[in-house]
Amino acid sequence: MNGANVVGQTLDDKYRIESELGKGGMGTVYLATHVGTERPVAVKVIAPQFMQQLEFVERFKREARAAGRLRHPNVVNVTDFGFTDTTDGNVAYLVMEYLDGCTLGEILEEEGKLPLSWTLDILEQVCSAVQEAHEQGIIHRDLKPDNIWLEPNQRGGYTVKVLDFGIAKLEEHMQDAAEHLLDISIAPSFQTRPTVADGLNGETIAENQNSTAISEAATIAQSPGTDLEAGTLIQSSEIDLESGTAIFPANQTQTENGGTRLDSKPIATGKPLLKTVSTKELTRVGAVLGTPLYMSPEQCRGGKLTAQSDIYSLGVIAYQMLSGKTPFGGDYLDVMKAHREMAPPPLEIKKVRKKVKRVINSALAKSVENRPPTAQAFAAELRAESEGITALFRRALVIYSEHLPKFLGLAILLYSPVAILTILQLVIGTLALSEAISDLTKNILNGLITLFSTFFGIFCGYLVFGTTTWLVTQILAVPLRPVSLRPALEATGKRWKTFAGTGMLSAILTILGYALCLVPGLIFSVIWALVAPVVMMENLRGFAALKRSKQLVMRSLRTTMAAVFIIFFVPLLASGLIAFLANAAAKSFASDAEKVAAVRQEVTEDMKNGEDENPELRVAKDKGLKINIDGKQVKVSDAEEPQDIGGRIRVTVREALTQILLFPMSVLIGSFSSIVVALLYLKTRQVGGESMQDLLAQFEEAAQPRTNWQRRVHKRLEQAGRITSKSQSLNP
Repeated sequence: MNGANVVGQTLDDKYRIESELGKGGMGTVYLATHVGTERPVAVKVIAPQFMQQLEFVERFKREARAAGRLRHPNVVNVTDFGFTDTTDGNVAYLVMEYLDGCTLGEILEEEGKLPLSWTLDILEQVCSAVQEAHEQGIIHRDLKPDNIWLEPNQRGGYTVKVLDFGIAKLEEHMQDAAEHLLDISIAPSFQTRPTVADGLNGETIAENQNSTAISEAATIAQSPGTDLEAGTLIQSSEIDLESGTAIFPANQTQTENGGTRLDSKPIATGKPLLKTVSTKELTRVGAVLGTPLYMSPEQCRGGKLTAQSDIYSLGVIAYQMLSGKTPFGGDYLDVMKAHREMAPPPLEIKKVRKKVKRVINSALAKSVENRPPTAQAFAAELRAESEGITALFRRALVIYSEHLPKFLGLAILLYSPVAILTILQLVIGTLALSEAISDLTKNILNGLITLFSTFFGIFCGYLVFGTTTWLVTQILAVPLRPVSLRPALEATGKRWKTFAGTGMLSAILTILGYALCLVPGLIFSVIWALVAPVVMMENLRGFAALKRSKQLVMRSLRTTMAAVFIIFFVPLLASGLIAFLANAAAKSFASDAEKVAAVRQEVTEDMKNGEDENPELRVAKDKGLKINIDGKQVKVSDAEEPQDIGGRIRVTVREALTQILLFPMSVLIGSFSSIVVALLYLKTRQVGGESMQDLLAQFEEAAQPRTNWQRRVHKRLEQAGRITSKSQSLNP
């Protein structure tokens, strides 16, 4: 190693070097102390021989600025960089936050594979960091377990940090694609050499597979040490590698007890494969290939890399975390050929849903177009497909319990028309009981109220489901903003006509489906279960909303069918149970005469089934009825005689009890069911690769800062360039 040994020195009078942490392709990483604040930092000192190359110095400045531009909780924070004189000459250095913890590679080396829940949590954080980099035009190009760091967060969990964006390619959005592509087929042949096998400390290689360190020129396996950079060597030869991908042999490989470390010594590769370039074309100099086990097909072919190349690497990491091995192994040329041509072996994991395996396979697609569109979409799709109906209801219960007053208050408010009609029905029953109105008038009024109750029940139900979707989306997408009903109700007020029209359209068609044939009604109930969220969040109406609901449902049909059965048909069973209990309660207060009438009815039915009719049991309709029961005669009023006041009271009480019990049950079940439907809507969007970011525009008007502290936070975000004055911050 020709790198500088700066232990004990102070760089730029600011960073006192304490000890060496590890070696990488471009230099050495040290533990240092910031003299001014006494804060520990990690300092990467670039090997002095690179400082003789003007191209490298300019490239280093650009990459340092690019890394410093990435402000994200899951990206290692780069705080400073510069150039200084040491006892070994002038060197460049890069200052980063010092991290506790270990790499994902070290964990996989001991654990083999990880549970699905842990895998999803790690991948979600990694994808969040990669997404931020992609949005800023940065492609990592060397994603692997050794570049993923898990740092304890002092709360019993961990924070994932993505390392080594220093070797990433900084895309210039306004720059044309590179003119020269280098195919792997024109690279000189060289002998295959194994690296560290599985089971040794250091590099993580699955199933005793051979790996080849590949870099901008070459990466050399060397003495033990923690490879914090996990990076790649910059080759001194002036080769136009940025336009494509070039592969060079490692000069030497040494397997040691401690594993593999990376040497910064440049390796002679013979004649340049492509023409030399000037310093002005540094965006095309020094392309980085990464590690063959995690390289995308286009990376193995030497093609132009895009964000989907990182997504392929994420798919390989997900595959390894769940199965304990990478999709392909063996000699590195065989590995790269497999990445280009072979389909990955099926994931043989019993406790992982097939839909999750399908998402991972989509990330490993050979064609860029068939992969998830973004890293965030890949993580969201994995999470959505990992959750079945049980997880959906569990999440709904958590949200419901945390915000119970809000959801109950919303349901009571929006169901208030139904409550008013219920009260009117009870009043009409009381008036009929007191003979203030006739039975005919009572029946007509009850019929009208039932008709209006049906209409308002459907309309209010759609309002509840739509407004709840707004609230649930806000809770999940903007968790720091206090939950408020006013913005949601304002949005609902703007769409009430659409809710009424589209809701009645789907309801009428569903009812006709049940009337004509049971099966169409069941089908319509399922495929149009997400109409209310679609109207609310996507502002669609009519048949367009029905079509969109069907599109979303088909992405997760079984889960939707189970949810519809539970949230629609279980309440029907509960309603029948309540009606039965109310009827039983009313009968328990029946008079003796009514009890005898019930017995008479039973005896009459028995006589009809007998051969002869007992003359003593003949009915005298004009004078009453005499029946013989156990030798005793009992006179019972004829059924056509006016019912006594007690019987009419009991009928009215039974109806009142049924209505009084049904309304609270409808509110409770309706408010909870609306959360399930909202989560189902978000799940089906994520399954289709649609990010929740697309929904955030719905909150722009509601997201205007309303308090002084929110305005100050918003102003600071504008000053930092995190948002613009036109793009409002959704997090307070």
